[in-house]
Amino acid sequence: MAIVKMKKIIIAAPESDKDSMLSTIQSENCIEIVDLKSSVEIEELDYTKSGNTVSQIEVDLNNIKFTYDFLKQYNKKKHGILDKKETLTEKEFKQLGSSLRWKDIYLQCKEIKEKLELNKNEISKLYSLIEQYTPWINLDINDEKLKGLKKISYFWGSISKKFENQMYDELKSEFNDIYIERISEKGQSINLFLLGYKDDEHNISDVLKKYGFTNNNLNLSDMPKDKINEFNEKIHSLENECQKMKTKAEKLAEDIGYIEKLCDYFSSKLDKQKVLSNLIETKKTFILEGWITENNSEKMKSFLKSKYEYIYIELKDVSESDNPPIKLKNNFLVEPFEAITSLYGLPNFSEVDPTPVLTPFYMIFFGMMMADIGYGLVMIAASLFMLKFIDMADGMKKIVKLIFYCGFPTILFGFLYGSFFGGIISLKPLWVSPVDNTVEVLIASLVMGIIHIFTGLGVKAYMLIKDKKYKDAFYDVFSWYGLIIGLICMLLKVGGKFPKILAGVSALVLLLTQGRNNKSIAGKFFGGLYGLYGITGYLGDTLSYSRLLALGLSSGLIGWAFNILVGMVGGKGFVSMIFAALIFIIGHTFNILIGGLGTFVHTCRLQYLEFFGKFYEGGGKAFSPLKFNTKYVKIKTE
Repeated sequence: MAIVKMKKIIIAAPESDKDSMLSTIQSENCIEIVDLKSSVEIEELDYTKSGNTVSQIEVDLNNIKFTYDFLKQYNKKKHGILDKKETLTEKEFKQLGSSLRWKDIYLQCKEIKEKLELNKNEISKLYSLIEQYTPWINLDINDEKLKGLKKISYFWGSISKKFENQMYDELKSEFNDIYIERISEKGQSINLFLLGYKDDEHNISDVLKKYGFTNNNLNLSDMPKDKINEFNEKIHSLENECQKMKTKAEKLAEDIGYIEKLCDYFSSKLDKQKVLSNLIETKKTFILEGWITENNSEKMKSFLKSKYEYIYIELKDVSESDNPPIKLKNNFLVEPFEAITSLYGLPNFSEVDPTPVLTPFYMIFFGMMMADIGYGLVMIAASLFMLKFIDMADGMKKIVKLIFYCGFPTILFGFLYGSFFGGIISLKPLWVSPVDNTVEVLIASLVMGIIHIFTGLGVKAYMLIKDKKYKDAFYDVFSWYGLIIGLICMLLKVGGKFPKILAGVSALVLLLTQGRNNKSIAGKFFGGLYGLYGITGYLGDTLSYSRLLALGLSSGLIGWAFNILVGMVGGKGFVSMIFAALIFIIGHTFNILIGGLGTFVHTCRLQYLEFFGKFYEGGGKAFSPLKFNTKYVKIKTE
C-alpha cells in the first residue's frame, strides 16, 4: 500500500537564475510546481511578467503543429508500429531551438496550402460553370452575332416541360414571325432559344412570363461549347499547378522528422513557460513552491545549492491542510495494476493505495472469466511482442504488462476447466468443467466474492485503526463480520447455537451504532435500522460475483461454437482445410478480443463497486512534475 511520501519545497533565488533553474528542474523531473500566487496576496509582487513570452511560444507551437499536420498528408515514409523513437541527449534537444529553418518551412507550407485551397475553390467554380453551360452546348451563337441583329430581339432560358406546348401554341398564334429552338431537355425543364421582332419584344416577354419562363444570365461572349473548352483548359492548368504544389510539399515532407522534434521541443518549452505564472516575483528575486518526493528532497536540495550560489531552499512536511499530489510506488508485479486504480481515481493522501490488495483478486477474477490455455498463451505472446518491439507511453506499457500477467491465471483456470481454444483439443479438467458442473463453479464464485468483500472491509478496519478510531472499526467492520459469518453458518447449519448468538449480537450492535452520528434518539434508532438494512446490499454484492461463472461460460461456449464450424467446414480437401483454418483464426481472435474486453470491464466493475465501495473514496491528484513531455523522441538526461 505504497503512496510515496511528499515534501513541500520552497525555493527563493535571484531573478537572473530563474530560467536556468526552471530548466534544471525540468531536466531532473522531480518537482511539481504549484500556483503560489493564489495563496499569497502582496500587491508589490509582479505576477504577469511572462505573459507575452508564453503567448509567443504558443504561436510558435501552433505554427509548428500546423506545419506537421500539413506535411503529414504528403509524407511518403509513414511511421510503422515497430519503428523506434529517436533518442536525443538533453543538449541536442535544447539545441533544436537555435535553428530557425522551421520558419521557412512553415511559410512555404502556409503558401502551398493557401494556393491549393485557392485553386481548389477556383476549380470548383469552373466545374459549376461547366455544369451551367453544358445544357446550352448545342447553341452555336454568341454576343458578337447577336449584336448584329438590329431589328431582332432574342430570349434564352428555361421553362417547365408541362407548359411547353401551350406556350408554343400561344406564341405562334399571336406572332407570325417568331423562331423557337429547343436546345436541350434536363429532367422536367426545357431549355429554349427564341428570336422575335423588337416591336414584339414586350408582348413576347409577357407571354413567356405567363408560363414561368426563366431568363438565362450566362455570359455569351463565346459560344457555350467554346466556353466549356476554355473552362476545361483552365481546370487542367490549375490541376497541373496543384500537382506542382503537392510535389513541393512532398519534398518538404522529407523534413517531417525535424518538425516532429520541434513539436516536442516547443511543447516542453511551453510547459516551462507556463510554470512562470505560478511564481511570485519581485524586481530581483522569484519564489516558487512545489512538491517533491521525500526520497528525492535532500538530494535535490543539495544539487541545487551546489549549482546556484545564491539560493534559499526550505523543505516542509505535509500538514493536515495540505492536499499533496499522489504518486504510487509498487513492486514489478503490482505496478501494472496501478492503471486499474487510476481509472477509478487515485487515493487521497489520507488513504492507502488499494493496488497491492486489488492485484491478486484482479488476476484470479480475470483468469476465472477468460479461462482458456490457448487464450492465455496468446495474451502472453502478444504482450511480450509489444513490450519488446513497440515504443509505448508509460500508461500503455502498464496495460500491456497487465495483460501479460493476467495471461498466467487465464492458463491456470484453462487447465482447471480443461479448455484449450474452446476445446479444440480435448483435455481432462484438473478441477471441473463449468458446463457440466455449473453449480459447483457458481458456489466457488460466490465464495470468492465473500472473501473479496471481507478483504475490502478488512482494509477499512486497517485505515480506521491506523487513525486510532478503534470504536468505529468495531462498529462499522467487525460487527458486519459477525453478522455475515453468523448468517452464513446458520444457512450451512454449522456451529450449533453460536452462529445465532453471534448474528443476533452483531445485529444489535449495528442497530444501536449505525445511526450514532444523528442527534435525536429517533434519528439514531432509524439510522441504525437503515444501516442494518444494508445487509441486503451485501447479499446483492455477493450475487454479483456470479458473473465469474457467466463470463467464463460465455467465452468458452463461443469458442466451442467456432470449433463446431471448423469441424463442419474442415475436410480432406486443401480448400476445406484453408477455410477451416481461417474460421479458427478469425473466430478465436474475435473471441479473445471481445471476451478480453468483457472480462476487463466486468473485473474492473467488481473492484470498483463491490470492493472499493467498502473503504475507498479516491479523488487524489496525480503527481505531475515539470519534465520534458515528448511524443516523438526520447530524451536521454545527462
